[in-house]
Amino acid sequence: MIKSLRAAATTVLAAPLLATVFAAPASAAPEDVTLTAEFHGNDVEVTFTNDSSEVVRCQWDVRNDGEGWGRGYSLVNVDPGGEHRPMDTFDDGSYQLDWLCYNPDSGEQWGTEGRIQTAESILFTLPFVPDDDADDGSLGDLNPGILVGILGALGAGSLALGSS
Repeated sequence: MIKSLRAAATTVLAAPLLATVFAAPASAAPEDVTLTAEFHGNDVEVTFTNDSSEVVRCQWDVRNDGEGWGRGYSLVNVDPGGEHRPMDTFDDGSYQLDWLCYNPDSGEQWGTEGRIQTAESILFTLPFVPDDDADDGSLGDLNPGILVGILGALGAGSLALGSS
């Protein structure tokens, strides 16, 4: 009899907890909504990508590390399968970019802010200078003087390439 009462009490007490757990909205998959940032000198372009099945509302803000001020950007709707690409220009300095997207119907959230964080803040310094050590194989960074010297040596027959 005592076992029956314990089982019944456990069932009665656990029922509201189980109902709450199963009624809660599904947690957001981090890859469903993302933000990427591209830097061109002092220009910052962010791209919100919505791979979820619902419209989401997104906002972003940038804070200057040295001065503590921030610049926020209003909410925009991003359609399912769509992108939104805002851009802004900033003064030289160190910054932190944070963002938040949410589904107004389900309450799902993505980003660096809010009650559920699915990404890390983006820290950056402006002006953005590409890494000079990167070897991308293009001729765009080739010094024309070097090319003229090589062509002149080839024409004079004084540059040996390869093995003999």
